[in-house]
Amino acid sequence: LHAYILLRKTVSRLIQSEMASVARNLKDAVRAGKDRIPIGAGIWLLWVGVGVNATLSSMGYHWIIAQGLSMIFFIFWGVYNVDLGVVLRRVLFGLVEVFFKNFDVAGKSNVPEDGPVIFACAPHNSQFVDGLCVLKAVPRPDLGFLVAAVSLRRGFVGKIVRALNNIGVERPQDLAVAGSGEIIVEAESDVVKGVGTKFTSEAYKKCQVKIIEGKFKHKGGKIKEVISDTEAKLYSPIGVEGKAIVKYKVIPHLDHSQVFEQVYKRLRRGGAVGIFPEGGSHDRTQLLPLKAGITFMALGAMASSPGMKVKIIPLGLNYFKGHHFRSRVFIDIGAPIIPSDEQVQMYSEGGDQKRQACNELLQTIMAGIKACTIEAQDYDTLQFFRAMRRLYWHQSRRMTPEERFALTNAFAKGYPKVKDKPEVKKLYSKVQEYRTMLKDYAISDYRVSMVETAGDDQVNVLGGNFLIGLIIYRSIILLVYFCAAIPGSVAAAPYFLVSNYISSQKAKEAAAKSSVKIAGRDLIATWKLIISMGLVPALHFFYTFLFWAFFGETAAIVYFFFMPFISLLTVLSSEMSMKLWSSLKPLTIALASKETGLTLVAKRREVAAEVLKVVKEYEWDKPLMDNKEMKHLFRRMSSLYAAEGKEDLLSPEETCLG
Repeated sequence: LHAYILLRKTVSRLIQSEMASVARNLKDAVRAGKDRIPIGAGIWLLWVGVGVNATLSSMGYHWIIAQGLSMIFFIFWGVYNVDLGVVLRRVLFGLVEVFFKNFDVAGKSNVPEDGPVIFACAPHNSQFVDGLCVLKAVPRPDLGFLVAAVSLRRGFVGKIVRALNNIGVERPQDLAVAGSGEIIVEAESDVVKGVGTKFTSEAYKKCQVKIIEGKFKHKGGKIKEVISDTEAKLYSPIGVEGKAIVKYKVIPHLDHSQVFEQVYKRLRRGGAVGIFPEGGSHDRTQLLPLKAGITFMALGAMASSPGMKVKIIPLGLNYFKGHHFRSRVFIDIGAPIIPSDEQVQMYSEGGDQKRQACNELLQTIMAGIKACTIEAQDYDTLQFFRAMRRLYWHQSRRMTPEERFALTNAFAKGYPKVKDKPEVKKLYSKVQEYRTMLKDYAISDYRVSMVETAGDDQVNVLGGNFLIGLIIYRSIILLVYFCAAIPGSVAAAPYFLVSNYISSQKAKEAAAKSSVKIAGRDLIATWKLIISMGLVPALHFFYTFLFWAFFGETAAIVYFFFMPFISLLTVLSSEMSMKLWSSLKPLTIALASKETGLTLVAKRREVAAEVLKVVKEYEWDKPLMDNKEMKHLFRRMSSLYAAEGKEDLLSPEETCLG
């Protein structure tokens, strides 16, 4: 196994070296070509391209021939005048903008324009999409990520990953191989015995053995000493109950010194490196423990280059149904963290001092990331925080993305301290009861809040005739938007069917193999985007061919060049249709039973008052005071609470019992 790994690494290095040599030669040729071509050659290439097109068209040649030959000159112009890496990024950013309905970023001012920077990004909830979102959010064109080397070997995807200035890192789990025979594991025993095993040839010191079946699946340990083919000593017991005979895999121990050196070189040049310190992607609502590698890179770079200051910038990725098409993402960029000279000195000394310096810095990084992300013990608790945020808000205007995140984060941070209080448990039950009512009536909290803002008098003024007219008017508009969305929806149907099926299958496969994934949702958005890059252009060309075959050349040309705009119109029309459809539900409820609408409003007022009371009583929103941009919100809500008083907030007229 060890020989196989060494051979594989050697071959991989040779291939990478050869590819790098080819790339350098190509760049040198292009650079030499640029030097030989006069300054105005770019304009003349375009001029000749247009001239060839016009000349061939006037001579009666088919437009495909004329366009094809002229395109050669345009391609030459692009190679010599356009940064292809920038073009690739723009294309990928376009995919991100289409996939997400809202893409909001806070804290861009914390990103330095130049100088060595490490971006610590978390949580890693969407495999490849996370990196694209960070690239789009961060104003550093030199940013590249540490990515799994297995991603570089994935054909078309690997070429894209490589073109984005990334550094490949070989992960032990990607090189794992099934072990021969079976191992016998026992509780509290640090010795592993085997049946039909070949430890002397397949395992070695510091490699891991991991169980791959049964109730102890994913448990394992690191080998301290190989005693014989059928016996090995571990650093610590695997931690199983009783005794079991199970199949296993061997995970190699890798030396990442070359990867660290690549990072050091980039930082010395004043470059930017992005890292997901949790390791692999996952779909949990809480952060995974951070890997220490990020501290080795920051402290190691500063230790190897005295005087250099590496800034570590925490970056939080906060998705809202992020695996769904047209969902929302909010990215919060935190304040820079600069390792102290004392930590660098401790790192240089090695041993326990090095370990202590890395642990201290890792804790600081984790604190910075937590300040930029929202954590919850499970999905229901996360929904509870979001519901509290909406109920806490007592202003007529809508929240900004920054306010939305700050409020939810404040509730999430304070919850562990107050969750055992009787009042908080009661509040949790009330909020979940209100959410259940909203689900039962198929209406959003935002719609109820709009009725509440209008006031009971206005609700009563909305007579039956007015409601009927409003429902008819909105139904007609809904029909118009629905009709506008039909052409693009029909054309895109194969993509949605295929992408949903493949992404769900990939998610299931990943969840089955991983010990940290729950349902594999972190792969869904990634695979939808990957499939779109191949299937959408293929469908576009196929439909163009059908138009040519059935409706002629002109129709095919019109379709080819203008259908993308119709597709964009389809997306916007679909969103407007959903909004109108959602607005019809409360109107229908109000028409059928006025009391139902008033009950929902009263319930919301009751729960919102209880939220404000409990939050202020336990100073749950005090973290807002630590955020200079959110102090206004804390003061506004505090003054509102002081003005109305605890009793007024829960007056009988504003409860369901009043």
